[in-house]
Amino acid sequence: MSPLPRPVVLSYDNDNRRQTDAVQGDSPFRRFGDRPLEMPRYLIKGVLPLVGVALLAGQFSSGKTFIGLDVSLSLIHGVEFLGRKTKPGAALWLAAEGGGLIERNIIAARKAKFTDALDGPFPFLWEDAVPKGDTNAILAELKAKIRAAKGECDEHHPDRPLRLVVVDTLAAYFALEDENDNAKVGTFMARLGEIAREERVLIMPICHMGKSAEGGIRGASAFGAGADAAIAVLADINQATGEVSECRTISLAKTRDGHPGPLASFSLERIEIGIDEDGEPVMPGYVKFAPVGTNSKGKQPSRAVRNLIDSINEVMLKRGADVQVFEDAPPRKAVRIDHVRDEFNRRHAVGDSADTSTKRQAYGRAFDKVLKDQLYASRIVGGVEYIWPIQV
Repeated sequence: MSPLPRPVVLSYDNDNRRQTDAVQGDSPFRRFGDRPLEMPRYLIKGVLPLVGVALLAGQFSSGKTFIGLDVSLSLIHGVEFLGRKTKPGAALWLAAEGGGLIERNIIAARKAKFTDALDGPFPFLWEDAVPKGDTNAILAELKAKIRAAKGECDEHHPDRPLRLVVVDTLAAYFALEDENDNAKVGTFMARLGEIAREERVLIMPICHMGKSAEGGIRGASAFGAGADAAIAVLADINQATGEVSECRTISLAKTRDGHPGPLASFSLERIEIGIDEDGEPVMPGYVKFAPVGTNSKGKQPSRAVRNLIDSINEVMLKRGADVQVFEDAPPRKAVRIDHVRDEFNRRHAVGDSADTSTKRQAYGRAFDKVLKDQLYASRIVGGVEYIWPIQV
């Protein structure tokens, strides 16, 4: 019997992960076990990757810019975000919209929440200009700006390297020829990802959802497909008046390694930071988080709502499947309503365990609540009703 061929042993450099052959003969493939298992690295543990592209999507007036600022300040101050560990670092904010509000909102958030003020210059860099030229020119300019910001952080903030680049908003900053063209958007997202990996940062464009949050991000499905992660910021908004009722919510809509689903409820609070020329107080906003389902008056979610959310998460882990819930959108990981209801009935004990009518009423109220708060969406597909977390 002829001897087995000698196995190829591969090595990688730490910076670029380039593959090199340790024996004669080249192979274009990796082999299982050729190097230590690479563990995921996070900017925010279980939420945002350390490097790549993450979308921060939300409806008009939902509070997505405030969430972006809260994420930035959590990294700068090196504190947890929603109880999750962060990688301390600096932030670069490119404001094609709302640039005049950035400084005031940062002051408000630091005064109300981030009271452990850093000594010396503050490692938050920002610009409020709208770039000119076509998409390729803007992408090249973006890369140059990131490199310049990294150099400035290395010089002035050696303990806070540039880690996060926020673009507010994607539509206003990049001159996309057609945001509904999947081929063009796919190419754009791939190039944005290349820049993020080359510069070792997380690029987080802020995007708009359509009027119906269930349909996801406005434009081509390639936006969501090309992202490494996505956060959805949702609110119950009166489209005629712009009024936001009750509490807003933040959800992890997409992740490569973590578990998608609701993260927290939040409200936008106001705090006085000074007086204007008319002698009236200037009161910018900041984010105040609460457990999922808590409303703006601080009322905690009911036991039925908590049990329903736990039931959906449990069934999602065991039976979650990709379902084509919308014809013009990518499949969503969803679960059957009947499976969720069975798990809810198992969890939700109400006195006499045989009292099915009481459980049915509790389930119905909880189901209506999570749909109203836009934590989840449901739809009948092929005669079967499914439920899934709101996602982009």
